[in-house]
Amino acid sequence: MLRQSIQRTQDISQLTIKRTAIDSYGRLGSLYDGCQDQLLGILDITFERSLIQLYDKTQCILEKGEKNYKRNLLELINIDEQLRLSLLLNLTSKTGIATIIDYPYIINEYTRILHYSYIHQEERFPDEIEKIRERLESCLIKTNATHIITGISWGIDIVIILQLPSDDNIVSMIDIVLEKYRAYLNGDCNDFKLTRDDVNSYKHIIDTKVYSNIPAITEMTTLHNIFHSISHLKTDNTQYQQLYYILYPISNSSYKYLDSIKNIRFEQYLYELSTSMKIIEIYFNKDILNLLCGHFKERFSNAYKQWLNLKNEYINLIERLSKLVIEIRCGQKHTSTLDRILNHAAQIILKNNIFDLCEDLTDLYNKGYLITNLNHQNIQYCNVIERKIDKNDNEDTLKHKLIIDEHIDRILCSNDLLNKNNPIKFKKLCNNLIDEFKNNIKLHLIYADFSYCTYELHDMIILSSIKNDNKQKNKLIYKEISSFIDNNNNNNTSTSPRTRTHIYIPSPSSKLSITETINILLLGETGVGKSTFINALVNYLTFKTFDKAQSEKPIVAIPVSFSITTDDNLQEYKVKLDDLNKSTNENFQYHGQTITQYCQSHIYYLHNNDGTKLRIIDTPGFGDIRGIEQDNLNMQHIIRYIKNFNYLNAICIFVKSNESRLNIFFRSCFIQLFNLLDSNIRHNIIFCFTNSRSTFYTSGHIGLLLKKMLTSLSIGDVPFKKENTFCFDNESFRYLVALQNKIQFNDYEKQEYKKSWSNSVHEINRFIRYIRKKLIPYYIPNEFESIRSAEIEIVQIIHPILETIRNILRKIIRSKMNQLKVTFESDLNDNHSYKIENNIYHSNQHYPHQPIRIDFLEDYKILKNSLSQIQDNMIEQLTLLCHVNVEFAYFLLNIAHYSQNDPFLNGFIRMIDEENIICENRNRNYMNLQLVEGLKKLANNYQQRIEIIKTKLEQNILSDIYQWIKYMHEYPLISEYVIDSPRENLTNDNKITSI
Repeated sequence: MLRQSIQRTQDISQLTIKRTAIDSYGRLGSLYDGCQDQLLGILDITFERSLIQLYDKTQCILEKGEKNYKRNLLELINIDEQLRLSLLLNLTSKTGIATIIDYPYIINEYTRILHYSYIHQEERFPDEIEKIRERLESCLIKTNATHIITGISWGIDIVIILQLPSDDNIVSMIDIVLEKYRAYLNGDCNDFKLTRDDVNSYKHIIDTKVYSNIPAITEMTTLHNIFHSISHLKTDNTQYQQLYYILYPISNSSYKYLDSIKNIRFEQYLYELSTSMKIIEIYFNKDILNLLCGHFKERFSNAYKQWLNLKNEYINLIERLSKLVIEIRCGQKHTSTLDRILNHAAQIILKNNIFDLCEDLTDLYNKGYLITNLNHQNIQYCNVIERKIDKNDNEDTLKHKLIIDEHIDRILCSNDLLNKNNPIKFKKLCNNLIDEFKNNIKLHLIYADFSYCTYELHDMIILSSIKNDNKQKNKLIYKEISSFIDNNNNNNTSTSPRTRTHIYIPSPSSKLSITETINILLLGETGVGKSTFINALVNYLTFKTFDKAQSEKPIVAIPVSFSITTDDNLQEYKVKLDDLNKSTNENFQYHGQTITQYCQSHIYYLHNNDGTKLRIIDTPGFGDIRGIEQDNLNMQHIIRYIKNFNYLNAICIFVKSNESRLNIFFRSCFIQLFNLLDSNIRHNIIFCFTNSRSTFYTSGHIGLLLKKMLTSLSIGDVPFKKENTFCFDNESFRYLVALQNKIQFNDYEKQEYKKSWSNSVHEINRFIRYIRKKLIPYYIPNEFESIRSAEIEIVQIIHPILETIRNILRKIIRSKMNQLKVTFESDLNDNHSYKIENNIYHSNQHYPHQPIRIDFLEDYKILKNSLSQIQDNMIEQLTLLCHVNVEFAYFLLNIAHYSQNDPFLNGFIRMIDEENIICENRNRNYMNLQLVEGLKKLANNYQQRIEIIKTKLEQNILSDIYQWIKYMHEYPLISEYVIDSPRENLTNDNKITSI
C-alpha cells in the first residue's frame, strides 16, 4: 500500500508544470485552470510555512532582428509552448510580460531585442505533496481547476525592443553601445563606461518599447533610465514580481495537453497568421493612403475590403480553434480533429490570402514612403503603366509617352529593383535633379516608376525635354484610307508610291460638316473585336473578291497580334502584322485589359462621287479587369473625344454572338452612355455581333439576353430589330494576316474563311446603307459633359456635407441645452465652440432657390440674448445645407441617373446608426437622444421634400446645380473638412463619448 502511494506520488509529480507568470495575482495555493491557462483564485485553506530557496541568478541576451524575422517573441522570452498556444488563441489575457505579443511594429534587420532576467528566489510548499493533495481534495467542491500553484519564482523580467534607423553606420555605433549594456547586465564585466559618441549614437534610436513583469518599468522610454532602474531594483527585493509558477496537478482532473510535435506545428500556423494579421493592421494604421498621395487608390481600396473579409474569417477561425483546444485539453476530443481542420482546404486558402494581402500592403507602404519622399523634394511620381508603356517601347516612344508638355524637362526612370540594388546612384540622380530645379524653378521633375510594367529597364536614366524632338511615327495606310488620330501630338505625314495618307487634326472649335463625314462610334467590351472590325471593314470595301484579298497584302489600319490554331496539327501560332512598336495606342501585353488605349478615328473614303467619308471611332473597351474605376476613366475620355464633333450618325454596340451571358460591366457602361446623352440617341443605336460564324451568322442566345436587358432599362424603347442588327465574322481578316505569316491552311478551312468573307461583306454593305439611308444624325448637346462633371463633383462632397449637417445640429442642440442649463456648464464661450459660428458662410448672396423652413428646428431657437444670433445663424445654415441635399439628390437620381441608391438617404441612415451605437455602448443621456431624434427628423424631412419635387415634376437647371456646387466648395466647414478628423461631441472634454 505504501509502495503504491509512493509510486502514485512520483507519477503525479512528473506532471508538474512550470508556467511563466503573466500576471501578479498568483499565490501559493492558488487554483489554476490549465485548459485555458487562467488563475481561479486562492483556495481557502491553511498550509504550513513555505520553503524559500535563494538563487540570485542573472541573464541578459541581445538578439538582432533580421529581414522576414519569423521567431515567436513569446518563445524568445522562454514562455512555454502550452501557454504560447493559449495566448495565440486568446484563451488567457495578455498581461504583464505577455503583452509583447502585441508589439506594434515589424521585426526586421533594424530591430534589436534586449532580454534581461533576474531570479531572486523561489518559494514552495514543503515536500509533503501527497498530504497537500489529500487536504486539497477534501476542500474542493466544484471547480474547473486542473492544477494548484505549489511554487513561485520571484524576480525581474524585462524585454526591450528597439527600432534603429536604416543607416548602417549609425546602427553599428548603437550595436556597440547595446553590447556594453548587455555585457554589464549579464555580469561579464564590472566596469561600465559610455563615451560621448556612445551617448550621441543611441539618441538616434527611433522607438523603444519595454515589456516587464514590473509595471513601472514599462513606462520608461530611454535606455539610460531603464539601465539605472534595473540597478536600483536589484537592491530592493520588495519590487520583485512573480516570474514562474510551479503547477501541481489535481488528481481528479482530466487535463491533457497537446504533444510537443503537434503543439509546435499548430503554434507555428497560428503565429504566422497572427503576425501577418498584425502587420496588415499596422500598415492600415500607418495611413498608407496619405503616403501614396492619391496614387494606387483602387488597389488600396480593394486591399482594405479584402482585409475586412479576412479579419472576420480569422476571428471565426480563432474562436473555433480555441473551443477545440479546450475540448482536447479536457479530454473531450482527440488531437486528430485538429489535424483535419488545419489540413482543410479552407484554412490553407485563408492562410494564403492573408499572406498575399500582407505582401501587397508591404509593397504599397514602401511605395507610399517613396512617393511621399519624392513629393517633399518636388519630384512628381508617375506609374508608367498609366502611360501605357510596355516591352514594345523604345527610348523614343518613352519620351513621347512620358514627356507630355514642354515644361516637363527632366524625368528620372527607374524601378524598385534598381533602387534597391544601387541606392547611392538613385540618391545622386535625385540630388542632381533637385540642384537643377533650384537653378530653374520652371523645371518639372518626374520620377517614372517602371516597377509594374513589362518594359525592361536595365539602368536608371534621365530623359530630357522633347521640345525639339516631338516625333511620332505614322503607320503606312494602303489605298484610300486616312487615319485621323486625335492625341494632341504633332504627327508627320508620310506617303508611299501606292498610298496617300491624309492626316487632319481638328481643334475643339473645328466641327465637321454633316455633308463631309459619317461619324460612327464603336462601343463594347474589351476583346469583343472593335479594332478587328475596323481592319476587316477597310479590306471588305477595298478588295472586290476574296481571291483578290488573298493575292495582296491585307490593309492594316491598326497593328494586330493574335493566336491562331490550324486543324491539321492543332499547333498554335502567334500572328502579328505591322510594327507593334510603332503603335502607341495598342497594348497587347495584358490579358483582360483593353488593347485600345485611347479613342482613335479612322477615315475611309467611300467609292462614290460625292466625297462621303466614313469616320470610324475606335474606343477603349469596357469590362477592363482593372475595375469600374478604369471603365469610368475610359468613358470620360470618350466623352472628351466626341465633344469635338457636332453629331454622331450611329453608335455601334459590339457584342460577341457566342457569349452565354452579358457582362455586368456592359450593362453599367451602357447605362452611363444614356446618362450622358438624352433619350433621342436610342434611335441611332445599332448592334453588331462578332464571332457569328459559330452561331450560323445570327445574334445567338446573347441576342435574347441583350433584348431582355434593354427592356429592363428605364431609358425608353431602344430599337432591336433585324434592320439595326448586323452579324459579322471577321476571322477571314485574321486568315489574311495569317497567310502573311506563312501559316498553311487546309481546303476546308479556306472554304470556311471564304464563306465568312462573303457573309461579312454582305453585312457591311447593309450596315453602311442603313446608316446612310435610315438614320438621322444625332446632334450632340453642348451640356451633356457638364451633367457628368456635376455628378462627379456632387458625389465627392456628399460625405462632407452630411458630416457638416451633423456637427451643426450637434451645436444647435448644445446651445439650446446650455440655455436650459442641462447637466453641464456651457462651453459656447470656448474658442472651439465658436468655430462653427466663425465659419458660418454669410455672403447674403442670391441663392438659386430659397431654402424651405424646417419646422422642428424652430423649437431650438433661444431667447434674445448675446447668443441668440449665433443660434439663428446655425439654424439658417443647417436649413440651407438640407435644401442643397435635396437639390443635389434630385439631380443625381433623375437627371444624371446615378447608378447607385440614394447616397444622401444612406448617409442619414449611417449617421443615425452611428449615434445609436454611441448611446448603446456608453452612458446615454438626454443630449444623445436629442441628436438621434434630430437626425431622424432631418431624414424624414429630406424624404418628404424629394417626393414633393417628384410630384411637381420640377427640373434642375444645370447652371443652378453648378452654382450650388460652387457655394458648397466655398463653404468653410466643407472646404476644410477632413474625413479622418476626430468627431466632436456635446460633452466638455470633446472625446468620442456619449453626448
